[in-house]
Amino acid sequence: MTRGLVVIAGLCCLIAACTADQIAAREEADAHYNLGVTHLAGGDAKQAIAELDQAIGSVSSNAVYHNALGLAYLMDRRPDLAIASFQRAVKLDSSFSDAYNNLGSAYVQRAEYDEAVGAFKRALSNPAYLTPEQAHLNLGNVYMVRGQTADAVVEFKRALDVTPEFAEAHNRLGYAYLAQGQVELAIAELTLAVKYAPELATAYQSLGFAFLSAGEKERAKQAFQKVVDLSSTSEMSAEAMRQLKQLPQ
Repeated sequence: MTRGLVVIAGLCCLIAACTADQIAAREEADAHYNLGVTHLAGGDAKQAIAELDQAIGSVSSNAVYHNALGLAYLMDRRPDLAIASFQRAVKLDSSFSDAYNNLGSAYVQRAEYDEAVGAFKRALSNPAYLTPEQAHLNLGNVYMVRGQTADAVVEFKRALDVTPEFAEAHNRLGYAYLAQGQVELAIAELTLAVKYAPELATAYQSLGFAFLSAGEKERAKQAFQKVVDLSSTSEMSAEAMRQLKQLPQ
């Protein structure tokens, strides 16, 4: 009887030791993950990759770690590695809608639009997805690239059904309406975009062209001038300046 108790006690110690090791590995992984996310938020993709690699080295079965690593690779313009990381994340957690959405973005970076559409739709197939407006926006953007403007309008509207003050969705919907020649609708959406995001230069650019199409040259001038004031993109600013030079002073 005593021998049996000794065996059981020894087994309990072994289980406790394994649990302690697992806890230590998880704590180390979490520390590297938190550092990686901090670097990612600061725009330092390479340092983020280094830290997240170490997190995964300690605990390889955490889908969140693989998703974060994919985002770091995406920031570093390495879509192949990003895709591999996101695929690993969704393999570990098939309900991980954010990872499917990010996978779609990685496919877009490689101009693989059919695969991107499939990934975005998979993200949206989860009724528990907390931020579906992002996937609707991304799906709409792919449809715009593919010339499916009517389908894009549907997706941008769906994004706004979820989040009515989503400035970028108003911006993209306005751009889509402008592409369809629906100028009044375009102006209405783009006006909402700059209301909710006053620093959104792309919305002012589209608004300038919409006002031109409506024959409202003074308002077009104001919109293009706003682009010049806001834009950090030299190409966008240069185009706005070209439009300003062509308008009567």
